[in-house]
Amino acid sequence: MHGLHRIEEFFMKRLLLFVACGVVIATSGSRGLVTPYGWVEYDIPYSTAHFSKTSLDLYIPKGNHFPVVVFVHGGSFVQGDRKHSPYAQIGESFQRRGFGCAVLSYRLLADSVWPAQPRDIASAIRWVTENIEYFGGEPSRVFVVGHSAGGHLAALVCTDSTYLAVESVSLRAIAGCVVIGAMMDDDGTLEKVPDAEQRLLFQRDWFFKIFGSKENFIESFPLRHIRAGMPPFLMLLADKEDLPKQDSDRRFADEAIKVGVSASVEIIQNRTHMGVVEAMVDPNDPTVERIIQFARESTSRNR
Repeated sequence: MHGLHRIEEFFMKRLLLFVACGVVIATSGSRGLVTPYGWVEYDIPYSTAHFSKTSLDLYIPKGNHFPVVVFVHGGSFVQGDRKHSPYAQIGESFQRRGFGCAVLSYRLLADSVWPAQPRDIASAIRWVTENIEYFGGEPSRVFVVGHSAGGHLAALVCTDSTYLAVESVSLRAIAGCVVIGAMMDDDGTLEKVPDAEQRLLFQRDWFFKIFGSKENFIESFPLRHIRAGMPPFLMLLADKEDLPKQDSDRRFADEAIKVGVSASVEIIQNRTHMGVVEAMVDPNDPTVERIIQFARESTSRNR
């Protein structure tokens, strides 16, 4: 009977999904799956623009009133997808621990110029905050987590309020932000390049050209947008990450604390940059456990 009850609950929740999100979801080809830890709804479009990348997979745990992680994958802004390993398995890691998890894809720089990427993250956050209650989740306990370039995007959207404002979402709707293995500023890289060479970079180099200008590139870094009212931040780095990355995260934490925002930097031992996220699929992974602890601490602090 227990298995039958779980299947009945699954189909009731799918019905709620269609009611909540309308014809857009019902006709999107989404596929549900019952798991030992709850259920999963695949391929939910979170943007009305319906770009091929603007979809997410939603992992829903058993029970109600659960917190939710919005997970943003890495890939240097030019590669990666929620369907790729290990990202496809990370949702279940949180689901196993009683957290909902929306693992999303977003437009990449290879075919969409900046700032399509942070705009997509903001759209996905808006979708989660508007719809997660239908699945039993808590809209007030949404945490944004990203790795590498995904961490950069998560931090940018959680600092520069203009992206969420377009979606009619406040920074205060985010319960916390976890940044894994990301640079929070450019470490003065461009300042070391002569002006004439800088101009050529933004005219000819495929990566810099996508940003359009030096100003757009500099403004893409979260350290430029620190302000009071941001959500709490936790920055996690592998012990084998390079020193400039560690320095940039510590500068961010120092500046955030100055404006009254809780922020800390912690080192995950015996990990490489990719090793951190690859290990997040393990049942007893310390990174996932630390994120869950951070979420609980943030929830307690806000009560």
